[in-house]
Amino acid sequence: MTSGPHAFFTIDIGSATVAAALVARVDGRWRLLGAAAAPASVAVDALLGDLAARASAAEPDLLPDAAAWSDWARVESRTLPPPRLVLAGPSERAAEPLLRAFTSDGWETTAHVTPERSGALDAARALRDPDLDLVVVAAPEGLGRGERDALADLLALIGATAALRDGLAVLVAGPAAGTIPQLPSERVTRAHGAGDAAAIAREMVRARSDGRDAFVRAIASLAVLLDLRVEGVDVGLDASTRVLAGPDGVQRRLIRADAALVPPIALDDLAVLDRIMRWSPVADDAYVVRDRLRNLRLAPWRDAAGDGARLRLAAARAALAHLDAAWREEAREGRGGAGRSGRRRSDGMLATPDLLVASGGAFATAPGPAVALALTDTLRRPGAVAMALDHARILAPLGTLDDESDRRRLLADLLDDLLLPLGSAIVVPGLRPARKGNLRVTVEGSTTTLPLAPSAVQVVDLPPGLAATAELDAPDDLFVGTRARRVAFAVAGGIGGLLVDTREIPLRLPERPERRREHLDAWQRPLWTNADP
Repeated sequence: MTSGPHAFFTIDIGSATVAAALVARVDGRWRLLGAAAAPASVAVDALLGDLAARASAAEPDLLPDAAAWSDWARVESRTLPPPRLVLAGPSERAAEPLLRAFTSDGWETTAHVTPERSGALDAARALRDPDLDLVVVAAPEGLGRGERDALADLLALIGATAALRDGLAVLVAGPAAGTIPQLPSERVTRAHGAGDAAAIAREMVRARSDGRDAFVRAIASLAVLLDLRVEGVDVGLDASTRVLAGPDGVQRRLIRADAALVPPIALDDLAVLDRIMRWSPVADDAYVVRDRLRNLRLAPWRDAAGDGARLRLAAARAALAHLDAAWREEAREGRGGAGRSGRRRSDGMLATPDLLVASGGAFATAPGPAVALALTDTLRRPGAVAMALDHARILAPLGTLDDESDRRRLLADLLDDLLLPLGSAIVVPGLRPARKGNLRVTVEGSTTTLPLAPSAVQVVDLPPGLAATAELDAPDDLFVGTRARRVAFAVAGGIGGLLVDTREIPLRLPERPERRREHLDAWQRPLWTNADP
């Protein structure tokens, strides 16, 4: 990028959609001229040619050689379905750390082979899966005699089966395993433990997860550029990603295949479908809604308007909630170690970031205010946060650039274009109904005072480009990361305004489907009104 092309395309190819953007030099800086998205089956060149033609028609002087668009540089990220593995271990105890590590890194475990779970026939059938990417064997220290015998049997079975599959790699985590019969040593990779195994496996299949890795790198660059704690979430058809980064780099990343928009298992698993339906405000027969969710998995671009768009955002909510539950579980387990002060790094995983950035085709059909509420509903932490949407899906492509200085320079130029400001959210749980408080919002010297309603979502109009001070006071202590009766936050405007949320953490929804839909609809409908046909 340093040689200075006058225009280039960014292309983000996902499992369901392809998104493209046209970036060009305007008055000495890079600007976003246009963006579009289409089903993944659409030819990329058709999308790029249309972008160039429309930009040239709107501003002919900006692109004097628009006819040569096919020669312009392309910065591309590609995200494919998560890699698949068979996890084998001599016991559930031995295999569990590996299962957690690989699940958190975005792998799909197609079979979990232990003496307690499966027999030799089931294991052999799983190992013959033609789409299998890797076999991982748990061989930690401290195995009992029965576990050592079971491990020897597993290695013999894996060696015999894998020998019939050219190219199928085996990763052994831990020092307890010896040689694997019938497999040459070059087909076996060794790792010390669960954390090392996940990192080594990621390198072995790096091409399969490049788009998600690129998104993580872009968020890290954004955090350094802004000197802020930035959190990024990307909801995709096959997996979802969450990353927290600060000025010192990435603090935590999590990729979950089971937090996909509609996981493949949902086609047959009613429990997964019902987990998604809990977030749906669509009043329809349960059998119909389940079928529509299955269709969303099979044909993501169908049924994308009206209630179909609301159902898609319900699936995104379910994915975000599942991602958040996994994120909190890791924090509770203290993964990430402790710093010099003795305070665990995982404590910061649950703190409210300065900026939350959402990306992914899951949000493409929803209005910005509804996306802001979906993020507030699911990634719930007390305090204030600014929210933005990577509406043109540029972050992942920029994350593929090898030169960090190029990446930051482009982000600096494009910042106002690539991040659509959704607004800000203040989450203040536990406000007592009988002792209401007040909310004062001061914008450019003018102050508006509103009653602070308990167990509710209030929307304050705060357009993009405006900054404000929001002061909350109540007769009892408010909890916003700390406890105080009066707190003040600097907040930024956006198309969703300022959301003031006094509902519980975590958000509790009624168990009865009718009451649950009523609550969800009451919170969401005002934010969809202007988007309805």
